Amino acid sequence: MLPKVDFSATAVHESGAVRIVETIHYAAGKLRIDRGNGFSSTILDLDTGTECLLMVNRTYLVLPLDDELFRHFIARTPAMSGAVKTGRTRFDGFEVTKYAFGDDGELAAAGTYWLTDSGIMVRREYDEGVYGANQHHLEYLNDIRIGKQPANLFVVPAGYRKAK
Repeated sequence: MLPKVDFSATAVHESGAVRIVETIHYAAGKLRIDRGNGFSSTILDLDTGTECLLMVNRTYLVLPLDDELFRHFIARTPAMSGAVKTGRTRFDGFEVTKYAFGDDGELAAAGTYWLTDSGIMVRREYDEGVYGANQHHLEYLNDIRIGKQPANLFVVPAGYRKAK
């Protein structure tokens, strides 16, 4: 279920003692994830089903879309994930619908996500069974800014060469 608006945000993923903060940009079926501090960036092209990994050594790889990475930021349709509406509330200034889902994906992850009327998944909380242990995850967006995103964010920058 792709968002109906272009936006940027700060994405936070917390799991156990780990806290990852990234900047994301979304426009017309493309999602850019910037990891900051000199780390790599990833551009997901949801229309072609590919991801482009921009590496710090100014090389890039084009790979098939990582479905698990995609689901950190984009909600699958309720019909695909078996999600069920459980209510409405407000989150960070947005009216959102809360959905519950069960065992969606390879990691047997079940939990909830909150979706704006324009399709932005502003929060996702779930437990997954990894190696027989139950791991809790909380993912959410802060500083959501709706608006046109620069087209150059979604292409390989000048000076990068394809890695072999």
